[in-house]
Amino acid sequence: MLRNNILFSGVLKAISLYTSFLIVPITLNYLDNEPYGIWMTITSMAFWVAVFDIGLGNGMRNYLTAAISKGDFRAAGIYISSTFLLLSGIALVLAIFSIPLLYSLDIASILNTSSLSNQSLRLVFLVALMLILVNFVLKNIGFIYVALQRYAINDLLTVMGNVLALIFVFVLTKTTEGNLLYIVTILLSMPILAFLIGGIPLFIKYPELRPSFKKIDISFSKGIIKKSLGFFAIQTTSCLIIFGGSNLFISHFCGPESVTTYNIAYKYFNLIIIGYTILIAPMWNAYTDAYVKGDWKWIQKTFKRAFIGWCLTLATGAVMLLGCNLFYNIWVGEKVTVPLGISLSVLIFITCFNLNNCVTYLLNGLNTIYVQIWTSTVATAAYLVWVVTYGRQWGVEGIVLGMAFCYAVMSIIHLYQCRLIITRKASGIWIK
Repeated sequence: MLRNNILFSGVLKAISLYTSFLIVPITLNYLDNEPYGIWMTITSMAFWVAVFDIGLGNGMRNYLTAAISKGDFRAAGIYISSTFLLLSGIALVLAIFSIPLLYSLDIASILNTSSLSNQSLRLVFLVALMLILVNFVLKNIGFIYVALQRYAINDLLTVMGNVLALIFVFVLTKTTEGNLLYIVTILLSMPILAFLIGGIPLFIKYPELRPSFKKIDISFSKGIIKKSLGFFAIQTTSCLIIFGGSNLFISHFCGPESVTTYNIAYKYFNLIIIGYTILIAPMWNAYTDAYVKGDWKWIQKTFKRAFIGWCLTLATGAVMLLGCNLFYNIWVGEKVTVPLGISLSVLIFITCFNLNNCVTYLLNGLNTIYVQIWTSTVATAAYLVWVVTYGRQWGVEGIVLGMAFCYAVMSIIHLYQCRLIITRKASGIWIK
């Protein structure tokens, strides 16, 4: 099943990649550089909001996989219903507190832009927030497929959202003038539609998994929340501030146009992340399943393959760096110029990011995340000091290399922990 998921996921990732590359020049030509940079910053906001699930999605994912592995669909249904209720409550609270905040902030000043008025930006961010919060709850339909060892179906829903978005954005370019609000509405609503469609066959085939108030059990929720808080600590540090905050930091210290430049390089080298994720993403829940069954030999063999796969991405990255300027010219033409220093720094960051994913997917699958909480917290504090002190002075390259350094340090520590666990020598904090 793991092999089939990887192969099917690979095909779907290729389609998703093709549509994402097509949509960049179309959207960039429709909006122009500075508004496009603002849109990239809004995508970061979507990432930030996702973190406020306090790790419930990942917590549910692990408990759900374990329950399904044991054939306990009653418990699985309780986990799903309890998690969806908690997420809906969090979304409501976020909306209540965020809307007044949006209307009190000088968004144009924060983004260092004059291309749109505060009034226009507030409306754009309000619409974005509402759609992001809806997706905040519904995206967990994809996690249910993942727990069922149907990872590729989750990818299929993502592809569906991307294709629908591409079609509607193309129609926009032929029927309207550049409008950031239209882009935000279309690109954030299409994933919602895809997950709604995906939920129909899921809950028809598995009626015991349908969310229901009758299935909510507070005692089950406590177990999910306890483990989820650990994931939340990791998400709010290394994921939210280091990775998710890059666009905001670059916009604030370097301007929205620099966000566009950085994102062109990132989307290009993100091919390495996409390719590597095709290999390792199904492993998270497969590790959980193997752990429940006590299959340590499979875990060791699979982790070794994941690490070898990461080594192969190093050669791929070197080749991509040599051809990056030619690719940029074909892709976006002369509209955006990406300095080689930015491309190199992004490649270094992505290499370190992939290595950390390689090792943390095993740790997450085995629910051993205590060390990650500490490494993420310390690395994030160091990164913030670096950005605040040198962000403006070192520019985009300095901000990105700071991200890379943090992920490199975390990767080394996590790799040591994985070695201890696989050789069954882990104890104390290394096994928590």
